[in-house]
Parts: sequence; structure tokens; C-alpha cells
Amino acid sequence: MPRGANTKTEIERAALELFVSQGIMETRTKQIAEAVKISEGTIYRHFESKDALARELFMRQHASLAEAIKTAAAKYDHIDEQARAIVEVYCNMADGDWLLFRYHQVNQYTLLRYLDPKLPNPVSVVVEVIEAAMKRREIPKDDANVRAAMALGIVLQAVTFKAFGRLKGPLIKHRDLFSKSVIDILHLEPAGK
Repeated sequence: MPRGANTKTEIERAALELFVSQGIMETRTKQIAEAVKISEGTIYRHFESKDALARELFMRQHASLAEAIKTAAAKYDHIDEQARAIVEVYCNMADGDWLLFRYHQVNQYTLLRYLDPKLPNPVSVVVEVIEAAMKRREIPKDDANVRAAMALGIVLQAVTFKAFGRLKGPLIKHRDLFSKSVIDILHLEPAGK
């Protein structure tokens, strides 16, 4: 009896579990197939290779996060509300599918080089939001990339702490503290001024 459209989803979830627990390079397609209880060849009906599967999972999450940030920020006209909305997106996406979010975060250094430049990029969206706020004079003019790195670091370092068991529970419970910290960073006067 054919398994249908769920097979691809089952392959993806099994691969995520294995990629996160033991690494992409260390995971074999045979392990993925065994986890889903399918033949190894079935994986290749859905994905060209294990690496293609890993890249697709990463790219889809990357684009989804970028679109969610862009949509959330567009609902507001001031950087403070936009920052709160962006922090909430990160927290909700992490809490909504921790396995996928962790996979994306942990593997960005390996998989970002395969990123299609036309694909929406969460960091670029945040930089654009900050640049627009600088143009509106809501925050001091400075290097938007530095401000984005600092702001994103607040949430993403918490993700790293959670991945290593140093933070427990949902990230959304820290939303207000994260948001206040991001807003404070965005409003800081540049050094030397």
C-alpha cells in the first residue's frame, strides 16, 4: 500500500532528528530510511541526495523565517514595535518547531554557502528594517549590520543556550526581556559620539 504525500514529510522529520542529534555528515540515508521504515531508494524519489535534503530543509526554514519577519515588521511604523514583532517571530518559530529551528541555527555555518541570493534572508530583512528606522531618525545613524548583529545576538544566543540545555522551556516567556534589550541596543548612541 503506497504511503503517499506523507512519506516526504516523514523522511524530512526523521532526517531532522538525525541531523540534529548526530550531524549531517554523520547521518546515512540508510538510517533515515530505517527510521521511516522505507527502503533507502524511496528517499531518492523525493530528494536527489542526503545533501539536497539537508539543503532543502535549511532553505525552506531560512525563507520562512525571513518572510515571517518581513510580514511582522510591516504591520508597524516604528522601530520599537517592529523590534517587538521580530523578537516574537523568532520566539514563536523556535517554540513552534524547536527541532527545525535548532537545525537551522546549528547548520547555518555549513549551509549558508548554498543559499540562493534571491531567496529571502532573515538577516537582510532585519538590516533593512534597521536602515529604514535610521532614515526615519527613530534610532541613531550607525552601521545597520552591527546593530542587527547585536540585536539578533540577544535572541539567537538564547537559542544556543537552549540547544545546550542551559535554558529550559519556551523562549516566548523571555520575549519582553529580549524585546527591551533589542530596543535598548537599537537606541544606543554610536561609540565615540
